[in-house]
Amino acid sequence: MDQFWHAFVPLFVAFDGMGLLPLFWGLSQRLSHKERNRAVTEAVVTALVVAIVFLLISRAVFSLMGLRLADIMVAGGAILFVLSLRDLLLPEKPSKRRYESLGVVPLGVPLLAGPAVLTMVLLVRDRYGWPVTLAALIANMALVWGMLRSSEWLMRQLGRDGAQVVSKITSLILTAFGVMLIRQGVTAMLP
Repeated sequence: MDQFWHAFVPLFVAFDGMGLLPLFWGLSQRLSHKERNRAVTEAVVTALVVAIVFLLISRAVFSLMGLRLADIMVAGGAILFVLSLRDLLLPEKPSKRRYESLGVVPLGVPLLAGPAVLTMVLLVRDRYGWPVTLAALIANMALVWGMLRSSEWLMRQLGRDGAQVVSKITSLILTAFGVMLIRQGVTAMLP
């Protein structure tokens, strides 16, 4: 059970469900309750399928391209660092764009199954194995699904400002997490 929690927590931080909440709420404002719920289900299923496919093919693709896990850690950490830093420092601009399938893009990919999650599932798989990784991945997806399905209620409880505070705190944690991935990747590259 310890291994599950050691796998679950980093994936929970990488998914950043609470940080995603205000963004999702802003993107889905024009949707009906039924459309919003469908978008949440599409997003979670899309992200889960992408993460599992990434787990299945990553070793073969990395081998063909000559990539090592350390390379992915540095690249994923750098992307995560930049995206999180942007979220921390730049003001949020409400999106006026209308997405054909909000649940698939941008919510499922890249917001849920983005660089942090894809890098983390590889690290978790290498440390704890397939069964623990899949269990932690599915548990996190179920939690994100529940949070986003409850977005209307959660946003009423937190308020716009409260949601922004939570989002900034999680962005700060993700920025530090990006730095940690870069540091671990560079350390793994060195002799």
